[in-house]
Amino acid sequence: MVLESIFPVKKIIKNPFDMFILAAIISFASMYIANMIFPGEATGKIITLFITVALTPAIYGVFKEEEEVEREEAEHKIHKDFFDRHDEAMKIFTLLFLGVFAAIFLTAILSSEKEVHLLFEDQITEIERITSISSGKTLGGALSPEVLEMILWNNLRVMGLSFVLSFLFGSGAIIILAWNASILAIYLASFIRKGLIEEFMVRTISIIPHAPIEIFGYFLAGIAGGVLSVGLIRERFWSKEFLLVFRDSLLLLFLAVFSIYIGAFIEVFL
Repeated sequence: MVLESIFPVKKIIKNPFDMFILAAIISFASMYIANMIFPGEATGKIITLFITVALTPAIYGVFKEEEEVEREEAEHKIHKDFFDRHDEAMKIFTLLFLGVFAAIFLTAILSSEKEVHLLFEDQITEIERITSISSGKTLGGALSPEVLEMILWNNLRVMGLSFVLSFLFGSGAIIILAWNASILAIYLASFIRKGLIEEFMVRTISIIPHAPIEIFGYFLAGIAGGVLSVGLIRERFWSKEFLLVFRDSLLLLFLAVFSIYIGAFIEVFL
């Protein structure tokens, strides 16, 4: 693949911003190809699938590098704490999300309402579902306890899928991140497209307190599953290298759950 030679894994790790560029290029290409080959009701989901397939080699390479760092730490060849071992992966996942978001956001802004509906009908349907959940508020403006529970368990389910998909497929969390990036992009772009700049600013500010924290939880769960998956393949079971990988994966998963809880409570009470 041409893009793999332009953006090799070691280059991405050294300069994480390359992931932003790579994700944006792949997103633009995925939208064009999906619309050309599979126009119809499922185009939005196919776009997400294409993005996932194209980014899989790069993300799997990142997980292998992460696991190699943990092996060297276990063998006392290097000395890094927990966050130092995983900060590059967190940056790369963040820039992947932002690259997909930027490409779809720009496309949605420059497209007509009809074109957006044809290309992203799946995302629009999901936005309507989420909006209907968030509309259940009390007179004081706070979300009801039932809605809090619904939001919390929905986010935990998505986080769990991020972990399981990464564990089973190595980089399955990409589909979760790409899907959520596309939904956020279509939602915010709709206000710009309609000329509702003030509404766009209000909506953007309203999601800033909680959305990054919840999405960060998805990042952490995806990294936890991917690193554990590679560790199981490359390390001897119950070796000190494997135990370090297992411990780090549990800590990442715990932080992911914590982020989801914090994000849900901020969404409800702020």
